[in-house]
Amino acid sequence: MSDCLIRGLRSVDLVATNLDEAARFYEDVWGLAAVERRNDAIYFRGTARYHHILGLQRGTQPAVVRIVFDVADRKAIAALHNAVVAAGCAATAPGPVTLAGGGFGFVCACADHADTADVADKPRKIVHANLNVANHEATLAFFTRTLGFRIVDENAPLTFLHCANADHCSIVLANTALPTLNHLAFDVPDFDSVMRGMGRMKDKGYPIEWGPGRHGPGNNVFAYFCGPDEVPLEYAAEVLQIDDSYAPRGSDYWKYKPGRSEQWGITAPRSQRYYRVQRLFGFTADGERVS
Repeated sequence: MSDCLIRGLRSVDLVATNLDEAARFYEDVWGLAAVERRNDAIYFRGTARYHHILGLQRGTQPAVVRIVFDVADRKAIAALHNAVVAAGCAATAPGPVTLAGGGFGFVCACADHADTADVADKPRKIVHANLNVANHEATLAFFTRTLGFRIVDENAPLTFLHCANADHCSIVLANTALPTLNHLAFDVPDFDSVMRGMGRMKDKGYPIEWGPGRHGPGNNVFAYFCGPDEVPLEYAAEVLQIDDSYAPRGSDYWKYKPGRSEQWGITAPRSQRYYRVQRLFGFTADGERVS
């Protein structure tokens, strides 16, 4: 398996402009379970072991607050901290984490769950975060040289990055003009969970923005939606499992026939809304939006 010290994407925190409405959506429609509430924040778990996979903070401007990676132990935390500092990035010293679930440093030794059995239609975890980046070269260098991710596929403008787990990718970088959230992909148990999720979302007034289909890179079944604050979300199932023997492929390999955007060739083009919401969720630093 990869020498990368990061084992996966543990959680993502978002600003929600209507915290109560967003909380109802993620519990009653999307399929997560609230595990902790702190003042103006609510945290939700999937069915996998992570204490929580999504955090919502009350605010006035939709944004990504933080992305948390899973690391095995304090030795790995120290090594990653040294690498980040050596790369010229500002970083606080490793220490106890006061966020929901606790832990140390970037995050380890968290209060995770023992009940990890799959539940039909319920997301397990965030299998990948797709990030729009303004400086693709510099961002890619940070993820690969500093954090240790490996490029496993490229399909312009997308670069797929793999870490120390079997999932095809945990981070996707989209070479765009804006540093914003492209989407969050939630891993569900099977094809039927994606399809039933589509029906549930439509019943609750959330139309399908793209899908169903099967991606090339990652080979997963997908369906895309816009959730509260129009956050771009994906249900994903049957994600390709790989090891170090996987041979990366370039954009030429993933070309589809004219009029197709995925393997099956049955999916309608992405909606105009799908493209519009790409600009909405920027990143925050100390509560201020980063542009």
